[in-house]
Amino acid sequence: MTENTVALGKSRDTSLVMSMVFVMSLFLNQSNVLFGINLSLSDFIIVGILAILIIKNEIELPLMNIVVFSTFSIFILFYSLFIIPNQYMIAADPISTLIDYTKLLVVFLYFIIGFNLSRLRLTTTFLRGFVVGAVGIGFIGILISFVPIPYLSSIMLFGESRLIGFMNDPNFFAVIQCCALSILLRIKNLNPIVRLGAIGIVFLSIISSGSKSAIILVFLYSGYFILTKVLKSKKTTPLKVVSSLLLVMGLLLIIPNLLTYTNELMKLIINRFPIFSRVELLFTDFSSAVSDGGSGRTQVWQTALHIIKSSPLFGIGLGNYIPIAEQFVNNPNVAHNTYLQLSAEWGIVLTVLFFIYIGTVVFETKPVLSANTQDKQNWQIIRDILIIFLIASVSISLNNARIFWLVFGMSVFQAKSTPSVKKYERGKKQ
Repeated sequence: MTENTVALGKSRDTSLVMSMVFVMSLFLNQSNVLFGINLSLSDFIIVGILAILIIKNEIELPLMNIVVFSTFSIFILFYSLFIIPNQYMIAADPISTLIDYTKLLVVFLYFIIGFNLSRLRLTTTFLRGFVVGAVGIGFIGILISFVPIPYLSSIMLFGESRLIGFMNDPNFFAVIQCCALSILLRIKNLNPIVRLGAIGIVFLSIISSGSKSAIILVFLYSGYFILTKVLKSKKTTPLKVVSSLLLVMGLLLIIPNLLTYTNELMKLIINRFPIFSRVELLFTDFSSAVSDGGSGRTQVWQTALHIIKSSPLFGIGLGNYIPIAEQFVNNPNVAHNTYLQLSAEWGIVLTVLFFIYIGTVVFETKPVLSANTQDKQNWQIIRDILIIFLIASVSISLNNARIFWLVFGMSVFQAKSTPSVKKYERGKKQ
């Protein structure tokens, strides 16, 4: 893939871009629905970043990815507007299809920008801006739990209790905070007190979101984090690996039981954060926690499976999900599962190929920019964020998540072979 890129220009001054990347990263913690589309202030800034990179002749386009995306675009639009309406006897809806395609086009733009941010060594700037925004919003969210602020409370709380920050969904907000948590755990050269305080704020904000899926995600990621630390240790032995596995499994089994008996602690937390009563069920009645109180996924998953079964190879395209879902249920909704959602819209073939590509990038590549500590740290953080999204995708539809595509673009550049990097290094020296 190295040779399949189009490099424009030789300029290496990235100071202005660096400032814009930091601000853009802050606003990745915000999005709201407008005209049926989730819009974020980062969308406008990223267009500015693209324009500046083009003007300064400082952009590289991953040619193969663009060719694949263009081919996919032609196919999915034609299929959505002409084939599927006839197959399911529904009216073609160009507006809905255009809206869904616009979402896809926007996140692909994030992919392109992420690719170039990694090339320009701006990954650290992105991570810093993102985590500052996440911790800041988390702090404000916790603050309004103690001191209600009318205007902020109406914006940052869903149903007057669940913290959503400046997002429009508490579950997605919690996943974003989990990404910030992974950055705080991995990043080096951070004051221990600052790190501990920031982790505490982010964790409390996750609890305040009332997202049971996110709490499970935190436990799973914590186990993964501990294992990677042990496996990377120079003094790692088979005994230590086995002991660590037993420790992780023991914690996952013991902690819920311990919390079950700490009623006073539960009462104290719930008194201050009422929404924690939703999360408490994870420790006291797990089966009810994952099926009651709006968390049931059975119906929407079954609807998605019906759609997949009706059109397994190439899916139903864009803009057709809801009208076709109405043929199976009275109150259709999205799948709340990225794998099912994409399989229903893109078909099993394209979805499997897409996730195989992601898996290849995430699990089979190593940082190629250099052997220095910063690059290795950034690569580990990027991979962690992708893994978090892949896990969270089981219970949330995250196919249009901006940060996922941005980080995915970064990891694709990292996966490129050494010659391209050497070319970039030569350009810096000129």
